[in-house]
Amino acid sequence: MTINAVLGTTHDRWHWLGLPPSYEVSTRFPGSREQISQACQEAVRQSGFRVRRSDLAGGWVEARARISTRSWGENVYVYLDDENQVHVSSECWWPVTVIDWGKNRWNVRRILTNLTSILGSPY
Repeated sequence: MTINAVLGTTHDRWHWLGLPPSYEVSTRFPGSREQISQACQEAVRQSGFRVRRSDLAGGWVEARARISTRSWGENVYVYLDDENQVHVSSECWWPVTVIDWGKNRWNVRRILTNLTSILGSPY
């Protein structure tokens, strides 16, 4: 399964309204595709997310943040494109969530912090 197939399972019918809230960052890290792919999976685990599906060869991880007092949970995606650029995104699980209170940004930054501790500074 490719990351496009995974991303295609999101709540597309609400995206025209800008829902659910989301946050995404793309950056490059030093290392081979295999090293970066393994580091992405480890960073997701260290961040406390539950890995739902992953494909190390394909270079992607789909995870879920738990329900908390701040949110109903988020879907978190980490994937490598063909140029080994890492894309990290987080979107609210509940499709009609209007405000995420910064939780998606916090999720993405937590993964990037763990990736930086594993791979070194991005360039």
